[in-house]
Amino acid sequence: MSRYKQYIPDLKIYGIMLFLLVGFAFWIKIMDMGSHWQQAGLTTFSLGFILLASYITAQILKIAGLPLISGYIFVGILAGPYITGFLSHDMVARFRLVDDLALSFIALTAGGTLHLQFLRKRGKAIAINILLLTLVVFVVVFFSFFFMVRRLNLMPNLTDPQIMVLACLLGVIAVARSPSSAIAIINECRASGMFTTTVLGVTVAMDVLIIIFFTLAMTVSEIIMGAGTAVDFRLITGLTLAVAGSLALGIVLGKGISLYIGKVGHDLSLFLLFFAFSVFKACLWFNQFMEAHFAVSLHLEPLLICISAGFTVQNFSKYGYIFMEAMERFALPIFVLFFSIAGASLNLNALLMTWPLAAFLVVIRTLGIFGSTWVAGILNRDSSQHRRIAWMAYITQAGVAIGLAQLAQRRFPELGVYLTTLVLAVITINQVVGPITFKIALKKAGEVEQG
Repeated sequence: MSRYKQYIPDLKIYGIMLFLLVGFAFWIKIMDMGSHWQQAGLTTFSLGFILLASYITAQILKIAGLPLISGYIFVGILAGPYITGFLSHDMVARFRLVDDLALSFIALTAGGTLHLQFLRKRGKAIAINILLLTLVVFVVVFFSFFFMVRRLNLMPNLTDPQIMVLACLLGVIAVARSPSSAIAIINECRASGMFTTTVLGVTVAMDVLIIIFFTLAMTVSEIIMGAGTAVDFRLITGLTLAVAGSLALGIVLGKGISLYIGKVGHDLSLFLLFFAFSVFKACLWFNQFMEAHFAVSLHLEPLLICISAGFTVQNFSKYGYIFMEAMERFALPIFVLFFSIAGASLNLNALLMTWPLAAFLVVIRTLGIFGSTWVAGILNRDSSQHRRIAWMAYITQAGVAIGLAQLAQRRFPELGVYLTTLVLAVITINQVVGPITFKIALKKAGEVEQG
């Protein structure tokens, strides 16, 4: 108890600030906002309130040893449409643009965090982890879900092929990770070392590969459902070109960032924020243009572009340190904004409706992660400590998994309700639990900067 005495003054200050902030927010909310400009102002105020409340709450929870992003997510959940309704569904939808901007900025950080020299040393370990995590988690989730649903007759309206397709898509989505959460925790802990770099390398690489795996799973699912009779090579070719094009464009833009730093070298944080926003908007425009004028579905992925650009600046220029220093200066408001909105977006209704099955999938997925990381640790000759804690670094899921579920819903509308509801429920649990377990893992690995 004595070790917490030093935090009592801070707790009092933070508590008073939070109390006043909540009181002021409640007063603003009960006021009659009749005009359009007042409503617009209310939206802006709401965003500002969430940022301040999230930051203060995160500082309070940090004293208890919880990650900062847990505080951001917690406030987002409380303020979201499913509990207090301070943020309505419409407001959360309006913040999606800001959310996408933050995600692109975080992707730049992800690329800049990957050091080529270290990745070469751990390339084999990263490849083994990716292979085992993909195969084991998919197989465990697929068979567990398929046999449980059939055995207990949980979805009587679905045929066996439909259940098989649902299990297949859930298995692939279970492989998805959350690079944004991993980067936020690593930045908060100022973690560095073999364990940290391996986890980040695996997480970022899987974020790229999951898109390819999902496309293959969709093609196989169409065959099972009778919607297709052969592998859609045109779709796979288009996906390959989109991934390769995104990575190549990222390299070119990374060289451009390096040139800017070398020639200008100031106001870099604002420039990088503008860059992330421009990449997202340009990709959106390009994808729509190609579909409208050439009927070509060539979707450049802004996250891949940003990861590739950050990686290029870090490893193929002499400005990597300056680049990452600028990213860190902007990191705090970006992380607060992104994870607060992520918390508000979590669908608690989906969790309430499907929590037994969602909890089962979370446990099965976690067991698959534990088994695959344990075997990978043995093959890589990692220390026994790293083998015991590696699974804790790969639990968190976020936006990519939701996006994949939405794509599948459009392709298989008869399965959409089941798939999206389950995925949202599973992600809600993983997004709350994952950051906590990852921070514990970094501490146990001894790679957290003291101070």
